[in-house]
Amino acid sequence: MSAKMQPCTRQQILIGMGLTSLILALIAGLWIWLGSLRVPFCWDPLAVAWGVALGLGVALLSGGAYWLWPAYRRAASAYLHLVADPLQWGDVFWVGVLPGWSEEWLFRGVLMAALVASPLGWTGGILLSGLLFGVLHWLEWQGWPYAVWASAVGILLGMGVWLSGNLLVTIVAHTLVNWIGVCLWKGSALLAKS
Repeated sequence: MSAKMQPCTRQQILIGMGLTSLILALIAGLWIWLGSLRVPFCWDPLAVAWGVALGLGVALLSGGAYWLWPAYRRAASAYLHLVADPLQWGDVFWVGVLPGWSEEWLFRGVLMAALVASPLGWTGGILLSGLLFGVLHWLEWQGWPYAVWASAVGILLGMGVWLSGNLLVTIVAHTLVNWIGVCLWKGSALLAKS
């Protein structure tokens, strides 16, 4: 992390997450309403199970990238230091649910649905929405490995919608990945202190 980027306060993180989630949800809702898009979403216990499996798989891959790719480890550590350090354990719920819900509705819901309906088709829709997801997670130049990894995760999540036909799979997966990442980060900080 550069000297310019300082960790935010707990209140700034929670308000920022809440406002960002609200804005993304409003954009997604307006896009659906104005564009008459069909977003594949329905409650299904099997979709929840597939979401848990996908989330655990992505979390394992992320852990592997963290240990095997030093540039990603530095970028992810800087990102988590900025976002997770100020939070309390009870806030972890919101770190999963707010971005997991709103980002999935925007990126894998309406954006990918619009791109898939365009001449880009499924392949182009999955790739472009994944790349844009990575751009959302790019905080500063040194954080490019985190953005690259977020793009790869966005592509995996896009494939999850394509294979399952249900956005619920990726909402659950995204929520779980965020929970696991923040819990591991905060847990390792506790172990380091003891």
